[in-house]
Amino acid sequence: MKNIRLFPWLALSAILVPGIPPSALAQDTKEVVEEESEELETTPAIEETITVIGIRAGDELPVTKTNLDAQQIDTLSYGQDVPQLLQYTPAMTWYSDSGIGSNYSYFSMRGIQQTRISMTFDGAPLNDPAEHAVYFNNFHDFTNTVDSIQIQRGVGTSSVGSPSYGGSVNFASSPPAQDRGGDLRLALGSYETMRASFGYESGIFENGFSVGGRFSYADTDGYRDNSGTKHQTGFLDAGWQGERSSLKLVSFFGEVETQLAWLAVEPEILSVNRRFNPLDEEERDNFRQNFAQLKYTHALRIDTLLTASFYYNGADGWFRLWDDPEAKNELHQFGIDQAFIGSMVTASKSLDQFSATVGAHFNDFSGDHTLDTEGGRIYENTGDKQTANVFGKLEYRLGAWLLFGDLQLRWAEFSYKGDVDLGTVDWTFLDPKVGVRRFVSPRLSVYASIGQAQREPARIDLLLGEDNATFPHDLEAVRPEKVLDFEAGVDLNTPELALQANVYAMEFTDEIALTGELSEIGLPLRTNVDESYRRGLEVDLKWQASERWALLHSANWSRNRIREWTQFYDVYDEQGSWIDSEPITYRDVPPLLTPEVILNLGVEWVRPGASIALMGRFVDDSQLDNTGLEDFQLPSYINVDLRASVSLGRWWASASPRITLFINNLLDNDDQYPSGYSYQFINQSSTGEQTLDGIPYYYPLATRNAVLTLELDL
Repeated sequence: MKNIRLFPWLALSAILVPGIPPSALAQDTKEVVEEESEELETTPAIEETITVIGIRAGDELPVTKTNLDAQQIDTLSYGQDVPQLLQYTPAMTWYSDSGIGSNYSYFSMRGIQQTRISMTFDGAPLNDPAEHAVYFNNFHDFTNTVDSIQIQRGVGTSSVGSPSYGGSVNFASSPPAQDRGGDLRLALGSYETMRASFGYESGIFENGFSVGGRFSYADTDGYRDNSGTKHQTGFLDAGWQGERSSLKLVSFFGEVETQLAWLAVEPEILSVNRRFNPLDEEERDNFRQNFAQLKYTHALRIDTLLTASFYYNGADGWFRLWDDPEAKNELHQFGIDQAFIGSMVTASKSLDQFSATVGAHFNDFSGDHTLDTEGGRIYENTGDKQTANVFGKLEYRLGAWLLFGDLQLRWAEFSYKGDVDLGTVDWTFLDPKVGVRRFVSPRLSVYASIGQAQREPARIDLLLGEDNATFPHDLEAVRPEKVLDFEAGVDLNTPELALQANVYAMEFTDEIALTGELSEIGLPLRTNVDESYRRGLEVDLKWQASERWALLHSANWSRNRIREWTQFYDVYDEQGSWIDSEPITYRDVPPLLTPEVILNLGVEWVRPGASIALMGRFVDDSQLDNTGLEDFQLPSYINVDLRASVSLGRWWASASPRITLFINNLLDNDDQYPSGYSYQFINQSSTGEQTLDGIPYYYPLATRNAVLTLELDL
């Protein structure tokens, strides 16, 4: 990979997590210091405040969001990848190439795919700047090192890296443990699943230093044939805390060997063998990913905080596919070697009624793509991308009202060099957001917001699905997409009931929408549509019916439409030979893979040392393409999961062992197909009569499967 350019100011500047919401800053800072003291008694809580909140929305901000704390994450996690863990939050769907929560897995939010969701870790972007992608498969067991997750639906607050276009998922690492300790986690499950992880924390030494880490190993055959994965992942955090300042290093590095299973399968084949995978055991990949961030925090005084950080995110490896799946003459090895570095700085000031945060961010990306065979290299190309943004956030409290404003200026430039030199394209975006919250009572409030987000095309969009450009693409042919997002909701929090309900309307212009097709290397293809929208109602509820019983519910009801969609059909004669391509235009059609109803309902029983929970899920049918034709739909399905946990601490108090059983798809439902695609075509007879035909393809979820985990404190 070519060296990423290091500008002198970039190396000297540093970065911080953009934008601490002022109301949250004021609230959390008061928890750290005495209100009337001008001196900061300790820095750890301030560092934690910045780490946890960072670019997130505080509790009072008028943003549609869901928070998962460390206890909730620990309860839900057994080593599955992030998309499966998030499935019970509102408006989420997920699927995995392997059929279980391993291998390549993906989520969608309000039907908007993962590449259009901004993801950060301690404020640093995780999305690949060129493709806007995050592959959790590269760093398995990620949630074991995460202290909290905030999911913002809609455009949310200003973010960094890939724009918060359909929403954002913001991960925060765990703060340093006060005392020394460790833990061991072991898991055995269906399909030869084995997982183990060991974690250690030094505690905080007298000089303010601390260090911790975790090593994880996982191996599974996967549900589908030839869909196994083998992971090795390491996490490291180290820090220093002074009276007014702190320094923190967070890093993870992973290596994964994966058998590829990115092709979906026809229903007729699945009815005979649900585990069938069209790719064979030779078609596999090997990737490594490394992430590191160094962050410095300094409190000038009780109401003023400065942060600066510098990060690196790199990945390299290869995947192999047969040149001809039928003949299997030669394996093609596609190589990727890419990395980006970045820096952020932010400053936040909080007064009694008024708070402000300003920040700046820059990153520089370079990625090499190659194709090799036994005979030598066929091609190589390089894509470079730089992005920068500045932003400001204001909050003003006026009696029972909280007013919020957010403005971000963002610039991006992409250049491509290969067999065909495509030159450079750049974009500049100005995105405002405003909102208001009204506190009806100490436990009840309502809010409304309106915001705009814009996003440039990804590399695959610009190259029309090609990994290596074979002709002079016009880099301005695919237009940037824009969304105007309206959100309004109510929050109620009592000791017995926590309720969040909201309505939304996301109005898109030039949306870069999925076509329902895959590129030759398995990436989803997209194209512009002039007008589209996603509108709906969401509910997130927890009712503590008694000390031991709780009811959990989340729901999404929506109506989603593309105003006009043109589908291009291959035309074949009676002998199966291609003779032409014809367009058909459809109007007011639902976008693909966007179910209009998603319902989650669960019940949980808890007593000291034991718990059991059942969670049911209904996902409505959805389209495999944008034609709206009934023959090309995914069927609706119902799923039930079971979780049971018991503590054995009474027999081994020092280790506090806990055994947990997870059973996915408890009812052994064999008609769960959460994603797929289609191929539609036209058959033409010798008389010229044409008949529309096509093939749907489904990704199956596994039938009943279980994972048993054991956790020990060391």
